[in-house]
Amino acid sequence: MEVKRTMVNGGMKLPVGYRFHPTEQELILHYLLPKAFASPLPSSIIPVFDAFFSHPFTFPGDQEERQRYFFCKKRQDVSSNAHRIKTSSGDGYWKPIRKEKNIIACGRTVGIRRTLVFHGTNNSSSSCNNTRWCMTEYSLAGFSSTKVSGEWAVYKLYKRKESKGRRQRKSRMKDAEEEDFTIGSNHEIGPPPPSPPTSADESGSII
Repeated sequence: MEVKRTMVNGGMKLPVGYRFHPTEQELILHYLLPKAFASPLPSSIIPVFDAFFSHPFTFPGDQEERQRYFFCKKRQDVSSNAHRIKTSSGDGYWKPIRKEKNIIACGRTVGIRRTLVFHGTNNSSSSCNNTRWCMTEYSLAGFSSTKVSGEWAVYKLYKRKESKGRRQRKSRMKDAEEEDFTIGSNHEIGPPPPSPPTSADESGSII
């Protein structure tokens, strides 16, 4: 059965109920490997996009999806400042974290995985702030480099979950705001105070 696909924000959107959740081995052997060797792909679900061009908020695709995948050439111009990979637009940089991990399939290493975290530029200063945006980079390993068409990689974009402490702080702030609003909304304005009696009222009616 042919799956009907539509384009959303420059990326492909699958019909309701369909998800693209390949394993790491499937991602490398069935998508990255054919892409690197200029062979046909099983599907055009992964677009080609420069993942190091701008802020991840501007990436194409359906932003409601928890994970988005992109083909991109590995960036070589890594600065000497703690291995930071600056974006072309200058609005931040990607920084590798954790150790690289080998991806094993059929008893051999077929790829390497590493994780990068995005640090966005602070408009009020020259410093950069750590964000929840992350990418997992999958690259080939153990294949003849002479047959590979460029150094392609697959990047999986996602957002890290907020820490428990951060969620609790947000919840307390929200409860405090709602409490302030409730107190303000329950303040009832009573009738205006009676006007002071006039001299005519004190002496009775005038005939």
